Amino acid sequence: MIERSVLLAACLLGACAGGTRYPPPVVYDFGMPAQRLTEGGHWSTLALEIKAPRWFDSPAIEYRLLYDNPLLLHGYAGSRWAGAPAQLLAQRLRQQLALVGGGGQSSVSCLIRFELQEFSQVFDTPQRSRSLLQGQASLLDMAQSRRVDERRFAVEQPADSADARGGVHALVLASDQLGRQLAAWLNDLEKRGRLKGCRSTAVDSQ
Repeated sequence: MIERSVLLAACLLGACAGGTRYPPPVVYDFGMPAQRLTEGGHWSTLALEIKAPRWFDSPAIEYRLLYDNPLLLHGYAGSRWAGAPAQLLAQRLRQQLALVGGGGQSSVSCLIRFELQEFSQVFDTPQRSRSLLQGQASLLDMAQSRRVDERRFAVEQPADSADARGGVHALVLASDQLGRQLAAWLNDLEKRGRLKGCRSTAVDSQ
């Protein structure tokens, strides 16, 4: 009788554990397509690709606690990106600058290769955080197999809340700011005659 009672209790506990339901994760992307910073197809012969470390190849929304241990990279358990951050960032920048992907299109004359180094929410205190987007951009002339120029970019945006929602919003704002900085960089190169093989006319970034 005792053995049967113990067995019944174990079965009940197993059923309770097996029946636990966790809420689905909150999934974020970059929202509606970004507004273009250029008119027409001014950079239609430029392509963009994002290179990222292997640890960015996941949908985790990552953050660092600078006040505790900045060497530890954390991820929100109940929230995630709709795809890998590098893919979402590449899509956003192509929308802004009207660029194509780096998939070897025959019409592409130059390639912007952006090496993503940091894409996370960083906490200076438990209540105050900001987004941090860092990387190195290289403009490559594919026809002549040469590097036209390169520049390092570092963009920060304050987060309006100390959680995943605040971090995502700040990272999207930082991504849009990066697009504006890339547009200004390309326009500056054009005005200095460095993009003769990449596009025909320059326009000022908005």
